[in-house]
Amino acid sequence: MNESATVDVLVALEKNQPVLDEVIEARDAAGSDPNARKKLQAFIASLPSDVEAARQDKALALKKGLALWAAGRESEAAGWLEHATAKIARIVRGRCLVACGFPAAGLEVLADVASEPQAVEAVAEARANLGDTDGVRKAIDAVRSAEGAATASYFLGRIAEFEGDRESASRHYREALEANSSHAGALFRLAFHEYTFGDEDEAVELYVRCLESPRPPINAYLNLGNVYEDRGEMSKALDCYNAVIDADPTNARARLFRGDALASLNMFYDEDLERRADRRSQVLRLPVTDFELSVRSRNCLAKMGVRTLGDLVQRTEQELLSYKNFGETSLQEIKDILAQKGLRLGMGREEVARDDQARTILEGIGTGEADKRKLLQKPLTELELSVRSRHCMNVLGLKTVGDLIERSEPELMTIKNFGQTSLNEVKQKLAELGLTLAAGPEIPAMPIEGLEIIEE
Repeated sequence: MNESATVDVLVALEKNQPVLDEVIEARDAAGSDPNARKKLQAFIASLPSDVEAARQDKALALKKGLALWAAGRESEAAGWLEHATAKIARIVRGRCLVACGFPAAGLEVLADVASEPQAVEAVAEARANLGDTDGVRKAIDAVRSAEGAATASYFLGRIAEFEGDRESASRHYREALEANSSHAGALFRLAFHEYTFGDEDEAVELYVRCLESPRPPINAYLNLGNVYEDRGEMSKALDCYNAVIDADPTNARARLFRGDALASLNMFYDEDLERRADRRSQVLRLPVTDFELSVRSRNCLAKMGVRTLGDLVQRTEQELLSYKNFGETSLQEIKDILAQKGLRLGMGREEVARDDQARTILEGIGTGEADKRKLLQKPLTELELSVRSRHCMNVLGLKTVGDLIERSEPELMTIKNFGQTSLNEVKQKLAELGLTLAAGPEIPAMPIEGLEIIEE
């Protein structure tokens, strides 16, 4: 167990004037010790749940906001800390906004406390997330002074990534881990780097190490879950998503990914069903002359043009009875023969009707200008694409069906992990909507570099 787990997580939070370093210790303790985490969650539950209460009580806003941050619930913490005025509230809220993927807003909140040691890393992270490499370079010395050599090397790796120098990026991240083997940021970035350009197995190992750090980034759980899904290890993927939901029940991405994993886990390929379908097809091809029918029944069927059991199940009882000399006795004879094979009259026609109805529905989709505009504005999330395909859509920044049909097959095939199976899936989904991908020139396949699976 981590040494920080011996910290009483409530001592720092119950002070009238909390000390940030002590709150950070409580946060690390809650991240490494389940008992400390339960104690913190009970404390949070004892406080008012409606953030509106923070508008009239700044002390409550600070206490609840810091407690939520210590529990890893950054999004909620930022909402409560917005109503607190203490310097510690601005530092923590800024860190929360950066962690939640709002670097510009985080920088704005941190503007007048940017030189504080506890804010330096968040400021540099925000600038890195915004692609401000010059700003990160200027912050390196302050980062080294406040956080140490490991974090400084980590940010040098971020700069190298933006400059497209993958080799240097990997080297800097490894240097960071030599200085601090549990540096969560370096473990996360190197894991993503290896998964994108190198060794998938090493990426998994690095993500697992990242999750063992006192306070790993939420995206480490989500990315590792995505990798496990790609490897077909759905139970492990669910463990990752459930860990996020346990810490932050409101996390929409974790809930979405968990739903996908559950659906995949429940899918199965029924070989027996496939064999039964093959046997049924063989049965339907059997000639009616193979069965011991009366002369009357055989002659009636021949006049109707019924040659096989497949032809026979296309007929209804009423149609057979409408033929001359075909009565109830002949009808029962036919029904008995079909029942022996698990068939019945009219079933073939019912299946055709269902197919026609489905085809009519599909052909009707997207007709009319208003319907077409609505269709093109349809979010890609509603297409229920596989995890792999959806991630590739995220890499390209595609949000709607209209965005997707502007891309060609060669463009999609340039994305790492997007193969023929994914392409066929996308084309099928579009075909169901009466749409196709754009025509485009042939482009040699190569991975798009430097983009995360999860974008903050």
